[in-house]
Amino acid sequence: MFDKVVDIILNYVEPDNAITPETNIKSGLCMSSFDLVCLSDEIHDEFGVVLTADDFRECDTMGKLVAHIEKSAK
Repeated sequence: MFDKVVDIILNYVEPDNAITPETNIKSGLCMSSFDLVCLSDEIHDEFGVVLTADDFRECDTMGKLVAHIEKSAK
């Protein structure tokens, strides 16, 4: 699932470094608020998971975000 989420994110940003579970979503990927809304929509379409602004505050790294999606998708 990590790779699929990375593929979705790469539709919005071109990071300078490889995306790892430790990558910070906002500072490491420089995602804007608009990017996060679009990402949320795609995550919902792909996995059926609704992500809120609170989820992005709590899940600040890629690893935390993917774990949240995996848990919520079950």
